Amino acid sequence: MSESFMTYHPDRYVREYTDRGMAKWLGFYLSEHTSEMEKDHLSRNIPQIKEEKMTDLEIAQVLETAYIQRGKVSIQLNSLDMDACALDDITGTLEGFESNDLYLSTVAGIDIISIESIHSITLIKQGKWSDIS
Repeated sequence: MSESFMTYHPDRYVREYTDRGMAKWLGFYLSEHTSEMEKDHLSRNIPQIKEEKMTDLEIAQVLETAYIQRGKVSIQLNSLDMDACALDDITGTLEGFESNDLYLSTVAGIDIISIESIHSITLIKQGKWSDIS
């Protein structure tokens, strides 16, 4: 059974075709990988819009509400990246505070954020668990 079944095909081009096998598969894989890398690069490099600076009183009111309700907050810091765009917002639950530092529970763990470094803060509204479909 060393002969290929294609040797008996009536079309000469089909009989003489040599499959590139793994080389063709690796080329397809490389093409797919490159397109996925481009999509990932575009999704990661969306510049963050710098929100309007909040006053200390506004920040304190949002922090008080978040602490009492154990709500999630989204914090934009004063820091900018190399392209002068705002850094990604830090999202988490306010666990507590001490002097000028906040303790925010995020997916990565507990982050300590200085209150002076907050540019703006937003309370994230969460729906009821029963509303989830």
